[in-house]
Amino acid sequence: MMNLENIGVVIASREFTLDGNLKVEIHIGKPEPCPDGIDWYCPYQKHGVGLEHVKYAMGIDSVSALMHALTMVGAELYCSEEYEAGRLSWECGAVKGDLGLPVTDNIRDVLPGNQGAGESQ
Repeated sequence: MMNLENIGVVIASREFTLDGNLKVEIHIGKPEPCPDGIDWYCPYQKHGVGLEHVKYAMGIDSVSALMHALTMVGAELYCSEEYEAGRLSWECGAVKGDLGLPVTDNIRDVLPGNQGAGESQ
């Protein structure tokens, strides 16, 4: 497990709104090779909600590490107390509550329009 002090070069960011006027930001760092020389990691950091320390996702290459990082950010925000209370929003969402981030299938029911969907298939 790595302990990162910062995310390095920021390659992507997004701004959300908390309580209608407070700014919440996510920053995604450039994927880098892991010290083991085999896998890759992609750092990310949230500001304004939850823990703000640098986290990372790993993958077999830079693309999979980036995709995993975006999915982890999506899971953290959609499952946050702030989102569940209706306090977190993104002005460019397709529908109310849409943060525009991917999530894994096992938590897809947190997405707008999917609450209570369960596993009916």
